[in-house]
Amino acid sequence: MRNQSPIYVQAVGCVCADVLCINQLRDALFQNQPSGIKPNARVLPDRLVHYGMVELADEDADLPRTLRLVRHALRQLGSQAGPLDRFEPHRIGIVLGSSTSGLKETEAAMQTRHLQGSLPDTFDIRTLNLHEPARFVAQELGVTGPVYTISNACASGAMAVISAVRLLQSGLVDAVVTGGIDGASRFTTAGFDALSAMSHEPCLPFCAERAGINLGEGGALLLLTREPSDICVSGWAETSDAHHISAPHPEGKGAVACMREALRTARLTPDQIDFVSAHGTGTHHNDAAESSAIHAVFGEQTPVASLKHLSGHTLAGAGALQGAIAYALLTNNDEGLLPANTTDGTLDPSLAPINLIREPVRLRRPLRHVLCNAFAFGGSNATLVFSRHS
Repeated sequence: MRNQSPIYVQAVGCVCADVLCINQLRDALFQNQPSGIKPNARVLPDRLVHYGMVELADEDADLPRTLRLVRHALRQLGSQAGPLDRFEPHRIGIVLGSSTSGLKETEAAMQTRHLQGSLPDTFDIRTLNLHEPARFVAQELGVTGPVYTISNACASGAMAVISAVRLLQSGLVDAVVTGGIDGASRFTTAGFDALSAMSHEPCLPFCAERAGINLGEGGALLLLTREPSDICVSGWAETSDAHHISAPHPEGKGAVACMREALRTARLTPDQIDFVSAHGTGTHHNDAAESSAIHAVFGEQTPVASLKHLSGHTLAGAGALQGAIAYALLTNNDEGLLPANTTDGTLDPSLAPINLIREPVRLRRPLRHVLCNAFAFGGSNATLVFSRHS
């Protein structure tokens, strides 16, 4: 039987689009301004459009792109949680989600090789390693505990958080830095474009006019411990559809099972959830399957929104960013403000009926529980429940 002790969120660092900290994320959510997504934000070679780019200062410019994003988020943890030297180095774990680590630099190196016949002298093949962000964080913190990477496409960040919870409940560690962050790359953008999954306009999750995803870069890091704090990870679950290599099960069966198991581990009923933060990518298949799954679990009562119009789809960072969103909604939000799904577009009448928020809602009380979904290729599903600890 698993240890039933709660796992608490001590600090959150996030980075996406033009959001560079948890306070800016909270402002973007509460003001309901799509400040991060701008049409034609960055046009990559071959006229591929990448929307959710992050503008970083020149500091750490010598680092690979993903590691610059990681370091930016990591610095926020220290400013919130204080020094981590209260924990022994071997009792701190690192579990991160990753899928595009080093691709940008590798693309540039391959281009140089193509034009000049050899790789740049400065190129290090370790840059391409998927485990490089986790190794980098461990090096930055001087950690000697468990360090590993979850690479399961767009569910990676959420699954990393789940792995971190299990590490803490096992008693193997006292603290874990977890989450996921991905940087932009031409390879990834071209891949989604080849699947006809990219929208060349701001994405419209669950809308009839939706045409696909906006890719973003960034994600979030969370510091988890068993020390009491205001917010805890109360529920979690993972399932696998094994239905199709890229398409979800059309009825969302794996997603249904995932959300129900997360509620069970949280010891909550569907009516106790204040808000469902949907994966909501804006593709036809994902939104159809997810709306069916949400309807099966929550009916038409629980407020639902996808917030990808604020950040873009940050791939391995998406599930971790969902955690940061939940944290922002559960803290310093006495009025219980819920952000809207994109206000553009028309709700697709062919989708299963859900309580999609079209305008900001005020519950007139603090939120208690937020459920977050992160789904991925291959039918991989992850659900997290974040709760205000009473």
